[in-house]
Amino acid sequence: MRDLILRIYDRTIDVIVIGLVLVMIVVMAFAFFEVVLNVWALIPSLKANMIGADDFRDLIVNLLDVFVLIELFATFTSYVKTRHVHMTQLLDVTIVFALRELLVKLYSNRFSAEELIGLCAIVMLLIIGRSLTSRFSPHAGT
Repeated sequence: MRDLILRIYDRTIDVIVIGLVLVMIVVMAFAFFEVVLNVWALIPSLKANMIGADDFRDLIVNLLDVFVLIELFATFTSYVKTRHVHMTQLLDVTIVFALRELLVKLYSNRFSAEELIGLCAIVMLLIIGRSLTSRFSPHAGT
């Protein structure tokens, strides 16, 4: 009975994970197409040398969103393959997201020194944590 329940559980997790992979592919495709549409909309502005700051900022934010999605997708697909989420992968995603937030704040020109110092401190701590987890990983020698 126990083996049957565990097999049902494993199959259920597999079905859910496969469904989530398909959803993430669709989300990444939409995010990519949004970046392509933003670039397409900026082409007339390039000819006139008049790119609006808001349009350029939107393009940068959308592009950074795609990078965050790529990192999330990489973590998720690694889980699908190994059934484990490694701390280094979670830190990679968090670092990319924190850097995205830092760049968005810089491009928006609406930030305080405390916000920037705080975000930079978070990024530094995450990078230190990432370095430590990769250095002291049980799989570091393999």
